Amino acid sequence: MMPVIAVALFGATLAVTVTEHVPNFDIRPSCHAATSLMTLDPKREARCIDDEATARTEVTKQWASFSATERQRCTAEAQLNGMPSYVDLLECLTLGREAKAGGPN
Repeated sequence: MMPVIAVALFGATLAVTVTEHVPNFDIRPSCHAATSLMTLDPKREARCIDDEATARTEVTKQWASFSATERQRCTAEAQLNGMPSYVDLLECLTLGREAKAGGPN
């Protein structure tokens, strides 16, 4: 019985750890892929990286205000296609909050 309790407690701790901090995404491959498919303008990749950095800053500011469930769900969703994105993470978290509140603030 003790091993089951230990595993259950470890699992609960792991779930908290996963959502406790803002995830660290490597967004460069995502920005490179997105911009190389859409345009030949090399400045677009730099703008994508800037947009991702801005979104990460905003996610970091608001992270504690989102529920652990929303943080976990949106973190997973923002990585679904193998191309993680803070813009997608922020959008998911914001839409989830607005849905709970009954619409945009």
